[in-house]
Amino acid sequence: MRVLIKYQDGSGQITEREISDLRKENESNIDAFCHTREERRTFNLDRIMHAVAPDTGEVLNPYQLVPLMRDSESIDVLTWKSRQAIKALKFFSLTTRGFAKRERKHVDAFVKSLANTSIHTDEDISEWVYSLWCADLYDYRDGNVEEYKGLLEQIPNSLLEECRAFAVRIVLGSARQPENLDWMQRVNDEFSPHPVVRKPLRPNCDD
Repeated sequence: MRVLIKYQDGSGQITEREISDLRKENESNIDAFCHTREERRTFNLDRIMHAVAPDTGEVLNPYQLVPLMRDSESIDVLTWKSRQAIKALKFFSLTTRGFAKRERKHVDAFVKSLANTSIHTDEDISEWVYSLWCADLYDYRDGNVEEYKGLLEQIPNSLLEECRAFAVRIVLGSARQPENLDWMQRVNDEFSPHPVVRKPLRPNCDD
């Protein structure tokens, strides 16, 4: 079976690849023949942004392209359709208030609002969110915003309003603290149908 994927590499570049003869390499990666590059390549599951069967147009779950990669009730499988939105919200948090317990609880709640994760404990979800790769923070701090922008561009329009709502919760933080107007402007700029990502002037968070 051939699969057409949209893949984001470590530099943030997004390309379309047609792959076949997929095999499990380890828990995070699959090995496949890439017809675009005409050689076998390794693909990180978290970097597959979209997968489709070219013959039928069926949209496929990246985490179930290869048997035994993920259990059907795993958080990866349950959230695959909204994965880019989750990654983008986490990265937004990292580049504003940071990702301490207070901020992480909002991303945890976002995950639970998107999928039926009732079989998983709050601790399971929090651990999954904490370990979820989203984008290279150091590249972003150095002014390379393309990887983050690529995530934002893949958020379905139907999720943008909810993304904005949770982003506002993150930047408000404690009710005792005033809003940061720059962060509020980022909410409007970034969680929109045509996201605008401005280069950071200076580092503003710790990873």
